Amino acid sequence: MSGYEILSIAVSSLSIVTFILSMVIIVLISACFLGRNIKLSRKLVLSACGIIIVQIIIVVIEFIYGDYIVDHLTSQLSAIIPGEDAEEVIPALVTAAVSLVVNLVAFAYAFVFYLIVYKEKKFLRAIEATVGLYFYYFYMQNIVEYTVFFLSGGDTALLTTIYEPKNDFSPFLDIVVVIDFVISALLCALLYFAYYKKGRYYTIRVRNRVLFILWMIFFSFLSTLVFYGGDDTELKYSLLCTMYGIVLPIVGCLAPFLLVMTAVERSLKDKNEYQENYLKAQLEYIEQYKRKQEETRAFRHDIINNLSLASMMIDEGRIEDADAHIKDLLGNVKALSPSYVTGDEMLDLIVSMKADRMKELGIEFTCDGVLDGGLGMKPTDMCSVFANALDNAIEASVKCSKPAVSLDIKRTAKFFVIKITNTIEAKVDVNRILASTGYSSKKDREYHGFGFRNIESTVERYNGMLKASSTDNAFELSIMMSR
Repeated sequence: MSGYEILSIAVSSLSIVTFILSMVIIVLISACFLGRNIKLSRKLVLSACGIIIVQIIIVVIEFIYGDYIVDHLTSQLSAIIPGEDAEEVIPALVTAAVSLVVNLVAFAYAFVFYLIVYKEKKFLRAIEATVGLYFYYFYMQNIVEYTVFFLSGGDTALLTTIYEPKNDFSPFLDIVVVIDFVISALLCALLYFAYYKKGRYYTIRVRNRVLFILWMIFFSFLSTLVFYGGDDTELKYSLLCTMYGIVLPIVGCLAPFLLVMTAVERSLKDKNEYQENYLKAQLEYIEQYKRKQEETRAFRHDIINNLSLASMMIDEGRIEDADAHIKDLLGNVKALSPSYVTGDEMLDLIVSMKADRMKELGIEFTCDGVLDGGLGMKPTDMCSVFANALDNAIEASVKCSKPAVSLDIKRTAKFFVIKITNTIEAKVDVNRILASTGYSSKKDREYHGFGFRNIESTVERYNGMLKASSTDNAFELSIMMSR
């Protein structure tokens, strides 16, 4: 095997890896910026690598039947395109046809891959992702290819040499493949480590998504538009040289970045405004929790003195005074004792506050079971899980004719299972809730529905599990935590 053949295989392999990275980049963009709830697992990445097998099959077919296919296409086209120029036109058309088939197979595989990735609106999401992959892949390819070409001082002669069908070796195209791979690898790493792994998810507005797609379409076909009208080819190449060599690397790369960052900033601002009241409520929970703790410590400090005083009254025969003192003491104990005892002081406070709200709304509430030893969660995390869950239960239940919410705690040898059940008007699409990021029954879904996502991420952080189920008149959320 010659050095050229080894280099050709290496470049082809790098091109395939770049396409795989592009597939994963679309998944990461969907998860981090489009509100799609996607779990990027090792199996998912390996399934994306299945395109390598498809490419190997294509290579084998080309090796066995390649000459026959080329000869057949050439003979067919020769009958359609007679004349002296046929020898130059036909090889170019055959190359284009083969390239088209290879691209169609690759994008068909990507479409099947995206069908597996998405759990909600699978077909629609797969089309959306495949179209996005197409524009992204050729957008990056065009920018890199034309920029390198024109920075190399490209002219019509060089372009003809590079894309000459009989030219089996082109260092220029190899350089383009390498640069394209490096950019895709860096972008994939940025999206994964800076956003996905850190749980930074944003929902970019539809308007900004459309602007971003139009931007990619414009720059993908910009080079073609320049060649419409006029006969001065050299002038057109000079224009493209300036455009791609100077303007496009700056504007074409920075503008999409700035567009995304602006949209993310706006999305964060809107989310923060929406959640501001809820965060204040969380702080209020914590402050009340601290006050309860201080009152309890003060009571424990005085209990011995109070009991000693009652004992002294009894010894002196002051039974009525002792009885009155003990009754006052019991009243203080009841005031300090939580209305609902779950075994976790922070959860007791949250449940008591939500129970008061349910009483005002006319919702029947029951609480059963004890978390012996507590859950060991931070107060803010307790609020994120249980205050959110109870708020969701209250919001759904209050719409029913007979509203009711229950909290049941079960214990096994290794786990606590906390079930929050509420009445509902109609059966809930549980799969939609679990598969969607930011699901909400409210009309302005773009900035609502973050509660369930917060519950899920917090539970997972404590190595817990979340499960939801629904009947025609009840919704149940089960939270399993290690003891």
